[in-house]
Amino acid sequence: MSDFKQFIQFRALAFKFDRQNYDLSEAILSSVGDDVLPLRNVCAKLTVELSDRIDRTVSVLGVSKRSFIERALIEAMDQVDAMLEEVGAFEDNAGADQ
Repeated sequence: MSDFKQFIQFRALAFKFDRQNYDLSEAILSSVGDDVLPLRNVCAKLTVELSDRIDRTVSVLGVSKRSFIERALIEAMDQVDAMLEEVGAFEDNAGADQ
């Protein structure tokens, strides 16, 4: 990809995500109490290497760890939902014996 194409892609993506008010959303989430906006802490033990990799990645991207993990989890769950739908995981198997 040419430098110019990368540049306009970068600017287009910056425009797209700036319109989502990412910084405002982060500020609101960090300033409100759980009684205003119920939140849960999701914990998981990770290897040191993976934890360090996440820290480096969010630092390079300039995003919060919360935002990065939230987006990654949403994407992963959307993929799981799509695959479960595709394979018919929740369809009734009543007629399967016939």
